[in-house]
Amino acid sequence: MQGKIDVFRHYETLLGEEQGHGIKISAENVPAGSMTWLVPDFSASSGGHINILRFMALLKGLGFPEQRLVVAEPHRWRSAAEAQAALNASFGDQGITVSLGARSIEPSQYLVATGWQTAYWVSKYRDAGCRLYFVQDFEPAFYAHGTEYALAENTYKLGLTGITAGSWLADKLRIDYGMRAIDFSFACDLDLYRPYGRRPNKTRHIFFYARPVTPRRCFEMGLLALKRVCDQMPDTAVIFAGWDVSGYQIPFHHLNAGTLAVSSLPELYSQCDVGLILSSTNLSLLPLEMAACGCPLVINRGPNASWLMSEEEVYYCDLEVDSIAETIMEALRNSEETAKRAALALRRAKRVSWKAEAEKISTFLREIG
Repeated sequence: MQGKIDVFRHYETLLGEEQGHGIKISAENVPAGSMTWLVPDFSASSGGHINILRFMALLKGLGFPEQRLVVAEPHRWRSAAEAQAALNASFGDQGITVSLGARSIEPSQYLVATGWQTAYWVSKYRDAGCRLYFVQDFEPAFYAHGTEYALAENTYKLGLTGITAGSWLADKLRIDYGMRAIDFSFACDLDLYRPYGRRPNKTRHIFFYARPVTPRRCFEMGLLALKRVCDQMPDTAVIFAGWDVSGYQIPFHHLNAGTLAVSSLPELYSQCDVGLILSSTNLSLLPLEMAACGCPLVINRGPNASWLMSEEEVYYCDLEVDSIAETIMEALRNSEETAKRAALALRRAKRVSWKAEAEKISTFLREIG
């Protein structure tokens, strides 16, 4: 009957199906070091896909030459050639082969799930030497406690080996779900993210990573705290970036920068007196990228958010309105201490590299492969 919701088509697709013949994987029947990554449909602005493609390109140069990207359903591409062209245009031609649909997976030494929607397919595919799970956040927390929360959480019980974005996730998967997991830390592109000269300005600027469409980024709590800051420090203005917030009532001096080109971010970060970054789940890449531009940071305290940088490098606040507001004002008033922390954070950003993190993962892959 038309108009009815088809639960079966959607969720049974997510649950995957048995594939493969159970062949013994060796260098005689699959290329050594071959890797296949099953991903949800991609876009150029997706931070998760940027990370995946980054590691695919780096691992390709570290002894894992055959890198394949399989785009799971649902996707918007009419052909694999169209998806390949879009991938190359968005991320550069890294020699990564694209195919469409989870049923197009071919035998390989390593098969990697990415978003939770791909994990069931990977767990049920029999012609892979190692089945891995590239976990960038605790995805059950993206949902209310219902079907999708449970389906996402259950992917950590499928016996896949985790490669996680940061130590918090690795510890959580080991302790709560008994997964084997290795973590990589974050880095940033230092050719892009670097300090620009500060322009003279009588107004102090707070950068806020504002993502009202992403609940885990705690937009509303940040907005409440920022109003208190601006009420008490009227020479302060807030720059909102990450999403268009023009539909919100914002009763203080601010700029709605919306979604910006990546190339424009370093100079913007460099002009700010403090950056506020909130997250109720795993950190984004933003703290290290902003630190590389010399911007002092305020981040919420907690094992999910404080694993990357120390108390000497950034200001930590509790995830509550009063604490956020008070910590921002402390950072703005104590310029000497704030400059000291920003300098230490900048030094950290300059010491880390994506290549070093990929080398760590490549060593692990050889150990288990």
